[in-house]
Amino acid sequence: MPAISPYPGLEPWMWRSLLARAAVFHATRTRLSQFCDHIDKGGAVELVLRHLELQAREWATCDVDDDTAVTRVVEAWVAQLTETLGLRQLDPTARQLIEDMRDLLHCVHSHDPFRRIFTGITAHASALYGDSWRTPTLGVAHIRRHPRGDSTRSDPYVVTAMTPWPPDIAEAVVELYIHHDDLYIHHDDFGPAAFAALPILLTHECVCHVPARQDRASNESTFAEGLLDWVAYVFHEQWAGKLDVELAPAARRHAEVLRTVLSRRTDTAEGRARRIGHEAAETLRSWFEVSCGHGPHESKLAVAQLGVQLNQVDRSLADKDHFVSLLGWPLPPALEEVLYGWDEGRAPASAVLDLVVDRELVGHAGRTA
Repeated sequence: MPAISPYPGLEPWMWRSLLARAAVFHATRTRLSQFCDHIDKGGAVELVLRHLELQAREWATCDVDDDTAVTRVVEAWVAQLTETLGLRQLDPTARQLIEDMRDLLHCVHSHDPFRRIFTGITAHASALYGDSWRTPTLGVAHIRRHPRGDSTRSDPYVVTAMTPWPPDIAEAVVELYIHHDDLYIHHDDFGPAAFAALPILLTHECVCHVPARQDRASNESTFAEGLLDWVAYVFHEQWAGKLDVELAPAARRHAEVLRTVLSRRTDTAEGRARRIGHEAAETLRSWFEVSCGHGPHESKLAVAQLGVQLNQVDRSLADKDHFVSLLGWPLPPALEEVLYGWDEGRAPASAVLDLVVDRELVGHAGRTA
């Protein structure tokens, strides 16, 4: 039968092409990091990836069901891997990697890989936010340019995500976007690095935006896109092994690589907001260590917990951004007093915003959103 996409924003042929490759990446997830390393070097491993892309496109429009299409793609790729292993000049480490991946392909299935990851993350985020949680629906669509306008050689993360604002009172939509190049028919660059980055992208949406209570959304917010993004990384680190113990090493590694890629973008308002928010979170973490006597891990969790609680306070985004602007050495004494109260359980997180709402406390230079 012709391909049928479960996502209205994704053409049927693209859905099936993505499904076949994602099924392979899921089956070989214990070797994804090594796979990416060898792709960067070029050579035989990069060529077998291109063959996988070719076979996925070939079967994307065939008159068969999804299970059959995935099976045929895998069969063709196994044959290609076997042929590649016959090369006499193949690098020994590449040979071992290709052998390992071929052995792992006996357990490929055609379950929706995007929904599988999303469902696991939403279960953890729902438990984190409790009554403030909105029930999210996942959408997948394509965009016609790289999320950051880069080449896939320097930035293989051709996926991005967003939560349209305003969400419903009890529900939200998380949209996952995958780059598709119109210059090449039926072609995109969704590879193993992009697959490994899916957990952190979806964790960011579920921690930062799905349950947010505020008046508006802004990619320039030092709170929503900065400090809370730092918080999302904390929870991604905690959840990765619980979500998929075999994918966790690659997911954690590529989350950090993606963080580095995004941190370089100080030429954009969103990049500057991320940098300022991350620095503010680290400052607050250090304050909990020095002023409250917490250890490094406990201090990290304190910042994460405060961020989650502030995200649930129905207050303007400007108030929350102003709070971030105050997080520089030295912290204002009045803010320190409230933070002591929060840490000791004497004050709610909203007291922090009550303090800054009148703007009487002045933020540190360079920290104003």
